[in-house]
Amino acid sequence: MSPKSELNRFFPLVTYLFIIALCLGACGFGTNEGPGGEPKRTDKYTYNSERRDLNERVTKRPESFQGHSPDKYSLTATVDVSHVSGVDRISYEILVNGARVPMVNVIQSFTLDPEMMNRIDAGELFHSNVSNTYEISLEPDKEPLGLSLGRNYILKPKVEIDSDVIQRYADMYIKISYGPNDQRTEDYFHIQAEPSLRTIDYMKSWENEE
Repeated sequence: MSPKSELNRFFPLVTYLFIIALCLGACGFGTNEGPGGEPKRTDKYTYNSERRDLNERVTKRPESFQGHSPDKYSLTATVDVSHVSGVDRISYEILVNGARVPMVNVIQSFTLDPEMMNRIDAGELFHSNVSNTYEISLEPDKEPLGLSLGRNYILKPKVEIDSDVIQRYADMYIKISYGPNDQRTEDYFHIQAEPSLRTIDYMKSWENEE
């Protein structure tokens, strides 16, 4: 067989392998960015590390939480109640917005007063966006303008809960971290979530039943 015939014989195979290599390279490259071009997270934060950090601070170092608003961004917290599918639910949401400095790879986490475990039908109180695959960053006057994180819990029946919930339900312990891996800022806050009118009425009904 002539060299030319030999080349013609293997040309389709070489072309096929080249196309596969290009596809694999493109697929690998695509996983490093999110749908909006967000870079893939490379930090060491995990669900367990965030939960452990917050829970240990709440129980052993409550003085490490700030009671005032942050200077470099705005932080708000709200709480609402609803009656869905025959059960009472309580919902919490935090919002970081109004960034006054670039905030790279924002991670939000929160938990509630530990005593709320006796009022809520849930395995744990902790919640976080730390499971996100890609970075979410905030910059002054740029989209996205804010980043929220929320969770709802099922409240136990009123007959199983004492009225102390009125004093504890709004307590939120929050951790906000941001910045490059070697210069992370970690802020801790203990704030009172702003209750909705429904929540205020719900808690008043508790008082009336006592």
